[in-house]
Amino acid sequence: MPIRPKASQAASMTSPGCPRRRSLTSSMAVCATLIGLPAAAWAQSSVQLYGDLDTGLAYVNNVGGHSQYRLTTGTIDGSYWGLQGSEDLGGGARAIFRLERGLSVATGEGLNDHPMYVGVGTDTLGTLTFGHQYDSIHDYFQTFTLTGSNGGTAFAHVLDNDNANNSFLAANSVKYTSATYGGFSFGGLYAFSNQAGAFSNNRAYSVGVNYSAGSFNAGAAYLHNNGRGNTTSGAYDSLTLPGPANTVFNANVQQQNTFGVGMSYELGEFTLSGAFSRAINSGVSDADTGAPMPSLALNNYEINGIYKLTPAIMLAGMYVYTNGGGAHWHEGGLQVDYLLSKRTDVYLESIYQRASSGAPAVINTNDPSSGRNQLMLTTGIRHRF
Repeated sequence: MPIRPKASQAASMTSPGCPRRRSLTSSMAVCATLIGLPAAAWAQSSVQLYGDLDTGLAYVNNVGGHSQYRLTTGTIDGSYWGLQGSEDLGGGARAIFRLERGLSVATGEGLNDHPMYVGVGTDTLGTLTFGHQYDSIHDYFQTFTLTGSNGGTAFAHVLDNDNANNSFLAANSVKYTSATYGGFSFGGLYAFSNQAGAFSNNRAYSVGVNYSAGSFNAGAAYLHNNGRGNTTSGAYDSLTLPGPANTVFNANVQQQNTFGVGMSYELGEFTLSGAFSRAINSGVSDADTGAPMPSLALNNYEINGIYKLTPAIMLAGMYVYTNGGGAHWHEGGLQVDYLLSKRTDVYLESIYQRASSGAPAVINTNDPSSGRNQLMLTTGIRHRF
């Protein structure tokens, strides 16, 4: 929706002789005329304020050996607000920008977990953007998992090891997204290390492709990074990985390669999806102590379904099997989502995870269980604006 600044703010944006108490759009048009710019250029630009607020209550049966009751934020969608806009440059080209900021509704804390970028694009040649952005796992694989569609944050694979839930975005990145050609679209991203004399230390790149034909949709993506967490100004921060004896630890990873492939098929009001991903982490050391740790490769196998029971009620469920490092995890989840209006809904979720002996049971957004099992029940309300 158009943004209308306060009178004092509008005054500070205008040149002498420009009106002070008009709407932003009309003021821009008048000012453009006064200073000799074409007023039509203003009319072809737009800025939109939008966002999502998600909060609720959760019960977890085992967190470090104790039951936990807590106020949640972002159980389905991470709460955030954003601004996005575009400007017509003529000849079918446009300039675009997007600025988002995550936040915790429960605490008011700001979170740097959303994209910020500026770029140019056309409908026929695609879009080139620069900034803090999602990688190709998000763009071409995530949608086939329940964490990347209706289910949301708590339905991520163990510790979001494949980044299907966008636990990290690529800083210092340049990204290309193609137009769609005969059902195919593709893209890629490169994130700079920004370190003098060490071009590849904490840099990343990714590529992906999607194909859509009627009710069928398929996609694949690859993400690579070097020296993740080695620097504070590179592509990514350090990584959280499963550790021994029901623990997790922050890790620096010298090389990480993640592959993902998925497909879905719509059968009336029911959508069935399947996804496979593999995250390979090598050259691992504890980010706190520097102690070397074993390399770890994790495989995730998921099947999920979404059913629109009525125009107001959506049902979703998934099963995921994850294995690697001599351990394995079974995880299942169910969700009921009820639309109170087009912008407001309430939901109820149940997620259960069982790990093999000696491995941490840890549902995404929770701390590890003291045993092999963890159960999370949560309900909440979400409002989009």
